[in-house]
Amino acid sequence: MAIKGIGINAHASRLDGSLEILEHDLAHFQRIGFDYVEIPVHGVDAILNGRLNLRQMKRIKEVLARFPRLKYTVHCSNWLNLMEAEEFPLHRSIFEASIDFAGEIEAEILVYHSGKVELGDEYLGQAAFTRELLSIPDRAFVEERERVERETLAELAEIAERKGVTICVENADPRVDEEAVWELARRVRVNGVDLFYRIAPGGDIAVYNYGGVLEHLVRQIEVVGRDNVGITLDVGHAYIASIYYGFDFLDAISLAKPFVKHIHAHDNFGKPAGLDRRQIILVAEGKGDLHMPVGWGGIPYREVFSRLQGYEGIILLELKPRYGPYLEDALLGVRDLLEECGLA
Repeated sequence: MAIKGIGINAHASRLDGSLEILEHDLAHFQRIGFDYVEIPVHGVDAILNGRLNLRQMKRIKEVLARFPRLKYTVHCSNWLNLMEAEEFPLHRSIFEASIDFAGEIEAEILVYHSGKVELGDEYLGQAAFTRELLSIPDRAFVEERERVERETLAELAEIAERKGVTICVENADPRVDEEAVWELARRVRVNGVDLFYRIAPGGDIAVYNYGGVLEHLVRQIEVVGRDNVGITLDVGHAYIASIYYGFDFLDAISLAKPFVKHIHAHDNFGKPAGLDRRQIILVAEGKGDLHMPVGWGGIPYREVFSRLQGYEGIILLELKPRYGPYLEDALLGVRDLLEECGLA
């Protein structure tokens, strides 16, 4: 069977709530020949205080109706996080509103970034080099929040099923600042005494950001155990993470394949970003999650697509707006590559 089609993302920061820009971009995407567009709920102001913004929803549907050849997927807010503890009820309501949005525009796929325990400024600044490090969330807390995410995803899956929506949890790229704090917490000893005995020792990776390791994400989805909860395989994230964490990139894709229901395809050089994530700096250095067109970086996409034989979903080109002039070439290049690999 062939894939359903090739899509492109409507970029949230570019839209910034403007439906005029959305209409302009949809016309451009349709003219180039894309089959799907991924709409970011936060980019079109579809949610207001945790509920569907009905006024805006009416206008959004009017815009989408002008492009009958296009079909849609939906991306949740990048900051939506079911592992958030202090404001969990708000995050849950935003997720449910995102499901409502997907149902309203007849989108089959709703993408959600895998949850994480945020290490904010209180952990990552000067405090990281003082005894304040003792207060970082321990492993038991992280595991409890992962449990909450699993149970909530299972509950939300029932709501999504009634609307014909499949929830796809996206794998993450590594955050080197958070990993550095974790490493410091595991290793620091004073007078031969481990001050951080609450934290499991040795070999742990992606502790606060479990979705950085595809094997961990597969385990989470397996436990959720719902047919309409799967994985958005972000190939670019997986490539950077495999190099940073040291797991086999292609083997991890093979492991995830039975759960993959959506794919984000873009390119990079496998170098994680540091603390400065501004694209204007990262592009020249070839660092970070660059979201370039396929073929511009170092990801072996022929091997990737060969590992995904039998996949029948959407290939979504998730590109930064700076690569807008190259969209037509990007589409044609991926289409040719998919045909070569037997997926088109």
